[in-house]
Amino acid sequence: MLDNKPLLKGKIILKGTVELLSPAIIGSGRDENSDVDVLRDSEGKVYIPATSFTGVLRHAIKLDNSYKDKLELFWGSPMEKEKQLRQSSIKIDDLLPDSEPKVVIRDGVKIDNKKGIAEEGAKFDYEVIEPGAKFNLNIEVTLDGNDDDFKKRMLATIIKYLEDGQINIGAKTNSGFGRIKLTNCKIYTFDFTRKEDVLRWLKQNFSAQSEFNADPFELKPKTFTISADFVIKNSLIVRSYNFDPNEPDIEHIKSNGKPVLPGTSIKGAIRARAERIVKTLGKSESIIKDLFGDVDEKSKEAKKGKITVEETIIDGYPEEVQTRIKIDRFTGGAIEGALLETKPLFSQKNGKTINLKITIRDYKDYEAGLMLLVLKDLWTADLPIGGEKAIGRGVLEGKYAEIKFDDEEPIKFNKISELTEEKKNKLQSFVQALVNLRMEAKK
Repeated sequence: MLDNKPLLKGKIILKGTVELLSPAIIGSGRDENSDVDVLRDSEGKVYIPATSFTGVLRHAIKLDNSYKDKLELFWGSPMEKEKQLRQSSIKIDDLLPDSEPKVVIRDGVKIDNKKGIAEEGAKFDYEVIEPGAKFNLNIEVTLDGNDDDFKKRMLATIIKYLEDGQINIGAKTNSGFGRIKLTNCKIYTFDFTRKEDVLRWLKQNFSAQSEFNADPFELKPKTFTISADFVIKNSLIVRSYNFDPNEPDIEHIKSNGKPVLPGTSIKGAIRARAERIVKTLGKSESIIKDLFGDVDEKSKEAKKGKITVEETIIDGYPEEVQTRIKIDRFTGGAIEGALLETKPLFSQKNGKTINLKITIRDYKDYEAGLMLLVLKDLWTADLPIGGEKAIGRGVLEGKYAEIKFDDEEPIKFNKISELTEEKKNKLQSFVQALVNLRMEAKK
C-alpha cells in the first residue's frame, strides 16, 4: 500500500536542451527499415522515452548505502517491492526533438576473433540518430518537507552529470554511442506557501528564472582512462556499403558527412587482442567477459562490460577510389564479374591526429595492465583497426598518450623512452598485476 502523502510545499522545474555528442541507438524493437529501428512516436517522429532516460540517471548516480532510503524517496520504490511503495519525487517527460533529427543506417558485422574474419551470416544493420540532434528536457522535482535538501542536491548532481557529458543513453553505450550534454539549463522554483507562486504554477508561467545554489554530491568513480593520439600510417577503411551505382561500392563510414572511427570497430579490435594476450598468459577468460561484457548463447543472458570506447572524428585525411579485382588462384587470372571499387582514407605528411579514448569503470589493476599491453600493440603498429587488414590497411602510429587513474597525476608521453623510472615502474606495476594474477584458465 502507498505511504500517506506529506503536505505539498513546492516544485522545482528544470528546462533545458539535451544534445547528442555521438550517434545514439534508441531501439524500438521493430525491424522495418533495418535489423534495429530507432524509436518513433505515432507521427513518425524520433524521441527519447522518459523511462530510458530516468533509468540511465538512476543507474549512473550511485551513492553509498547510508543514502539508501533517501534515494528510494527520490527515485521511487523498485518494481520488485510489494509493500510500502513510494512514488518518486522526480518526474521526467519524454524528450521530444527541437527539429527532425537525422537518422541513418549503419552496417555491422560480427568478427570471429579466432580467425580474424567475419562470421558467416553475421552481417546486420541498425538505425542511428546522428550527433547534433537536440531534444527538449523537462524535469520536475516535488518538495514536501521530507528531505528536500537531499532532493535539491540530487537535482544539482543530475545537472552536473549532464553538463559534463558523463551520461550515455540507448544501446551500445560501451562503444561510445548515445553520449549527451545538457545546454541552456534553466531553473524555476515554486514555493506553494506563497500565493503568487501558486498562481504562477497554475498558469504554468515560466517567465522568470530562479537561483539554484544546491551543491552536487562529489562522486569520484574509480576509473582508468587511456587517451592516445595516432596518425594513419598507410590507409584505413571501416566499411560502409553504397547502393548508388555512381558511387564506389565501399567507402569509409561517415557521420554527418565526416569520416569517423566507430567505437564498435575500436572495441572489437582491442577485445580480440586482449583475448589473445589473456590466453598467452594462461589467465581466465572471465577477465575478458568482465571487461567487455558477454552474452550467454544458451540462456541469452547478457552481462554489461566495464570498458567504454568512444567514437572519434577523422579529419584531414584524403579519400581516394581504388579499383580491386579478385584473382583465380588456380589460373592466376581475374575472376569475371569480381570488380570492386573501394574508397579508403590515405595517410599524408603531417596528417592530423586521431584520438582514441578507452575508459575502465571500477577497474582492477590487472585490467589496467591488460589495456596497457593493448595500447603498446596499437602504439607500435602491431594492431590494425578496420577492414582490409590483409593488404596493409588500418595500421596506426602512436604520437601522444595520457593515462589517468584515480586522483594521481596523469602520466603523459610522446615516446615511452621519455618516461621517468618512477612512471615506468608505476605502469609496469599494472602489467605485473596481470602477470601475477592467480586464476585458472577456463577451457
